[in-house]
Amino acid sequence: MTRVCLTNIHKSYGSHAALKGINLDIDSGSFFTLLGPSGCGKTTLLRAIAGFHQQDAGEILLAGQSIGALSANKRQVGMVFQDYAVFPHLSVFDNVAFGLVQQKVAMPDIRTRVQAILDTVQLGQLADRMPHQLSGGQQQRVGLARALVIRPKVLLMDEPLSNLDAKLRIDLRRDIRLLQQQLGITTIYVTHDQEEALSISDQVCVMFDGVVQQVGSPWAIYRQPSNRFVAGFVGSNNFLPLRQQGGQLAQLLGQPIELPRAVQGQPAVTAAVRPEKWRVNHPAAGPGLQVPGVLRQAMFTGRELQLFVEVAGHGVLEALTAPDDAMVALQPGDTVTLAVQATDIQYFAEGDTGVRLA
Repeated sequence: MTRVCLTNIHKSYGSHAALKGINLDIDSGSFFTLLGPSGCGKTTLLRAIAGFHQQDAGEILLAGQSIGALSANKRQVGMVFQDYAVFPHLSVFDNVAFGLVQQKVAMPDIRTRVQAILDTVQLGQLADRMPHQLSGGQQQRVGLARALVIRPKVLLMDEPLSNLDAKLRIDLRRDIRLLQQQLGITTIYVTHDQEEALSISDQVCVMFDGVVQQVGSPWAIYRQPSNRFVAGFVGSNNFLPLRQQGGQLAQLLGQPIELPRAVQGQPAVTAAVRPEKWRVNHPAAGPGLQVPGVLRQAMFTGRELQLFVEVAGHGVLEALTAPDDAMVALQPGDTVTLAVQATDIQYFAEGDTGVRLA
């Protein structure tokens, strides 16, 4: 297994700084996801690790060894691409065997290793098929097998599921996670899909504008975002302006609220409430906030009911609730009450990356 350490990685394209001093320590055998919007630097960072881009400054260590001066084919990493990248003129077997042939591995060993990895990714019966005879999910499994058969120290995956339909994405991401756990291979995975990142990762690194915003477990990233950007990008959030009245009290959605000590006296603060933290037509269990509103839209998604409620003078807020008979019966124009516990309100300094205060 291989630990990956990145120290002060910088990369610019002309006047655009794509990576601004990235420092990461990725545990051996972990599934580590780089998450962020398009243009945040996550793919640039992955490709620097792979050796496809040379960083301008900083050091990349695999298992304690610097690989910055090595060409991509000498770094002992496997890469799975977004667009499958299978050779259309080669069979499944020959696609997967390609890297081993380049390494001049003996043919008997190639046959054994290719068949073993095809069985592992559930393509053992399709070795003689051509790529045009495969589904998108099967083609991506070929790409995964080709990356793994060379026995890399690190597996790199660049949005490998983005071209698949929703159901197949869920199935294949589960299979990828199970395979990674089975093999114990250090994996660095790039995605802009927050649900995907939260569901399969040991650790998530949220990036924005070439800077690491937060690294932590999926639970910590979601429940304890370090700043406003993370709170808004990972999951939905209702950001609410806070009007301080001095001392412990403030006005939030036109209602008085007692502030945590860390927020008192701060000059510019935004409050945030996750949609699932609102209680709809039920009081909060303990001190908190309760506001009347008018239902503008309701969307039933199966497991939950998504409500959009207008609070006079404060715009439309999103709430998620369990879809029981009473909730499903609500109609646009109905009056509803939103309530939230004080402990479920978070506070951030203003600005795109304003730090969490409480």
